[in-house]
Amino acid sequence: MPGKESTPPFQSKLTPYRNEILKAWFRRQTLKEIQAMLQKHGITISLPGISLFIKRHKSKYDPKAEPPKKRVQTVKASRSSKKLNARLQALEKVLVRDSSEVAREYDQKRSRLKKTNRI
Repeated sequence: MPGKESTPPFQSKLTPYRNEILKAWFRRQTLKEIQAMLQKHGITISLPGISLFIKRHKSKYDPKAEPPKKRVQTVKASRSSKKLNARLQALEKVLVRDSSEVAREYDQKRSRLKKTNRI
């Protein structure tokens, strides 16, 4: 079929702005805001046209561009890693100390607890 090879496949006028549109969509910008952004580039398109383009292309979004959901997860992970680091530092402080000193401290705390439980 020589005719099919000679004609280029259909390409939307939004294709060159695909990543920009999808980034805006994942940042929760409205279709009107995306439409205004495209008008700055000289492209006029209807809101349903933008919506259809997003529906078609959002599943094939470039994995290098990070959606906001991943950022939220990294924030949670960094909080838990900070807590973990603090606990590890506290454990290291205890481990560095002399074992007889730690045992003496433990005995003192235990005897205080026994005194408070008797009352």
